[in-house]
Amino acid sequence: MSSKLMLSSGKVFGNYSLLERYLEICQEKKVESLPNSSDIEFVKHIASRGPASLDKFLEELVKRFKYRVDPVCSVKASKEVLNMELAEDQASQLVAVQLAGWTLEIAEALGVIKLKRLS
Repeated sequence: MSSKLMLSSGKVFGNYSLLERYLEICQEKKVESLPNSSDIEFVKHIASRGPASLDKFLEELVKRFKYRVDPVCSVKASKEVLNMELAEDQASQLVAVQLAGWTLEIAEALGVIKLKRLS
């Protein structure tokens, strides 16, 4: 895996090209979108409630990220990477899902959670 994203392992998503392009396009606003310490604490909070599926973690994190993702940058990135013209909410959702996956991989690298590879 050749990701430009720090601490990504590929355990959640093997391909982060949409997110990488989004971050390149949205230089000025990307800081708002990036995972931060409160997102890692949120992952820790979810984990503290007991075992959770990957879907549950992603669902909860997407809710956090969806409103931090720039819709215009998301549309541009999805058009370039996926070769698809998506509505702003659809493109933002896809970027938010990849942000959530990356956040889980960061949390694992920091020892907050343990991800299991699917066979």
